[in-house]
Amino acid sequence: MQSSVQTQQPILQIGFAGLAVKELQKLLLQRVGDIEGLRVDGIFGEITKLAVQLFQYQVFLKNDGIVEQNTWQALYTGQRQDLPELSRGSYGSEVARVQKLLKLSQVGQQELSSKGYYFGAVDSKFGPKTEVAVKVFQQDKKLVVDGVIGRETWKALMELATRVQPH
Repeated sequence: MQSSVQTQQPILQIGFAGLAVKELQKLLLQRVGDIEGLRVDGIFGEITKLAVQLFQYQVFLKNDGIVEQNTWQALYTGQRQDLPELSRGSYGSEVARVQKLLKLSQVGQQELSSKGYYFGAVDSKFGPKTEVAVKVFQQDKKLVVDGVIGRETWKALMELATRVQPH
């Protein structure tokens, strides 16, 4: 059952309650799966906040647990809509998140541990090491190997983010 964002949803955070929170909880259960303690009760408590943060992490949003329009949109569509194309020379928080994810993918992930996508510093700069890591990742995922993070590479990275937990 996929909904579309027709109207503006309210900004939600811990302490809120009501029908919008129930809608949020239903969407979270669809998107992040069964999280212990998460239920559709209409109360935005700690468990709902943790589920929101996990989802935000998985779709490369600021994972602060506050549900604003970009989080609502990603919940309805399954992915963040405003992801930039990244390539060598790009810099900023999105680059740092990609570097961290490709670095984390080596730790404790049985199927990925032998790959070692990224070994450089998480410095927010898309340089040669990041480009090589992205190309290896693209090759492993059978994507176009160009070292550019576009729509399909973002999708694959979001998939990876569902298996690599933030800390």
